[in-house]
Amino acid sequence: MASRKILKEILGWVLAIILPVILVFALNIFVFTISSVSQDSMRNTLIPGDVVFYSRLSVGLDKLRRGDIILFLTNGKEMNSFADKFKQKIRDVTDVITGRGQTTERYVKRIVGLPGDVIDIRADGSVYVNGEKENKAYVRGLTPPRGMDYPITVPENCLFVMGDNREASKDSRDFGCISIKSVEGKAVFIVWPLSKIGKIK
Repeated sequence: MASRKILKEILGWVLAIILPVILVFALNIFVFTISSVSQDSMRNTLIPGDVVFYSRLSVGLDKLRRGDIILFLTNGKEMNSFADKFKQKIRDVTDVITGRGQTTERYVKRIVGLPGDVIDIRADGSVYVNGEKENKAYVRGLTPPRGMDYPITVPENCLFVMGDNREASKDSRDFGCISIKSVEGKAVFIVWPLSKIGKIK
C-alpha cells in the first residue's frame, strides 16, 4: 500500500514536470518562437542582444506583408512538414543542452518584395518596388545593388528580404529570394531588454 502511494506520488511529480515541457515544446513548434538578435543588419530597429518574440501563426503568403520582419533559416533550408519542424526543434534544444551554441544559422530581415513584385535597386542606392520608390523611415543608409541584375521579379512562394541597415546587411541582394518555407516566424514584439519591451514597428 505504501509502495503504491509512493509510486503514485512519483508519477504525479513526473507528470507535473514532463507535461509542461511537452506543452512548451509544442507551442514553440506551432505557435511561437523566441530568438536573440546577433547581427547588426537590422539596426536601428533591432540591435544585437535584443530578444524577440516571433509568431509562427503569422507565417504564410496570405498573412505576411511588405515591411514585416521575419526570422528564417539560411542556406536554402526549408520546413515542409511537422517532422521537419520537430527535428529542427530537437536540434536547437540539443545545441542549448550541449552548450555548443546555435548550429542552425538564422537571419532576421524585413520583407521588401512579395511573389510577383518587381524589385529594382539602382546605382544611386535607391530602391523601387513595382515602380514606386521606397521611402521608409526605418531604412538606414543607401542600398548598394551588389552583384544582382535588376530589375528582378520575385518568384512564386518566395520573398525578397533586406536588413534595415542596408550597407551592412547580407540579404537577398547576396543570396537571392528566400522560400516561404524557410520562414520560422514574424516578429511581433521585443521581450528583452526591459527598456525596449513592446511591439515592433
